[in-house]
Amino acid sequence: MGMLERWRGFSLFQRVLLAILAAMIVGFGIAIPTVAGRKGIEYRDALLRFTQEGEVRRYTGRVDWKRTEFTVRPGGTVEYRWGDEFYGPYQVVEDPSAAPERWMAGLEIHQGGQTLFRGGLSGGSWPVLYDEEGGLFEFITVSYGTSGGKVYDSTGRELTQRDLHAPGLNTVAALALQEPELAHRGNFSLYLLATLLAGFNMFLICFPGLMFRRSARWYIRDPEAAEPSDFYIIMERAEWVVFTGIAAALYWLALTAID
Repeated sequence: MGMLERWRGFSLFQRVLLAILAAMIVGFGIAIPTVAGRKGIEYRDALLRFTQEGEVRRYTGRVDWKRTEFTVRPGGTVEYRWGDEFYGPYQVVEDPSAAPERWMAGLEIHQGGQTLFRGGLSGGSWPVLYDEEGGLFEFITVSYGTSGGKVYDSTGRELTQRDLHAPGLNTVAALALQEPELAHRGNFSLYLLATLLAGFNMFLICFPGLMFRRSARWYIRDPEAAEPSDFYIIMERAEWVVFTGIAAALYWLALTAID
């Protein structure tokens, strides 16, 4: 039996599922390489896309549905915008004498004539600030209250949305002192896993009788003469839908994952 004859013999339900699976394989196969070409930095579960204008670096994206941008200028100046809120400019000044350990980058961070931090920066994938005494530096410590979901700091002061979206000084320091390693959205390994599942599901949909008889031969003498029950058919179709849903979820994770 040719593929055209087999397609004509499929039910509408089978055709719809096969079309959905094929569209996901092709659509995500195009989308994932496209988004993977857009480089940026990971910040608060978002990807801020990197652009450069002369010596000025910008990292732009959306955090909590609002436009977000870091601007890094020569000389250690960092500005940050979240929606209509502006933070900075922060001035990062290298000072080796401020580092509590020799392997750290010593620095000070200033804003409007005020010194916000003096100590050392531990580089790597997760930059961490340490004060001059070697203690871990925390820019803001928050705790969640019990009245209306409000958020308070360690002193009991209620924090506004502006407070909550202030950039971490560790991020400010890392951007000023070094060009961070760029990441991208799109995970090809997850795409291949999703495609493997989608292909297997398409095989199940195209050859339901074959799968039924292969499983039935373990329980009956003449599987070629056996017919599936209505309950088996319902469960079989439910399995196709479940596999399609899992494949869709894996494709979405493959597209949105930051790698």
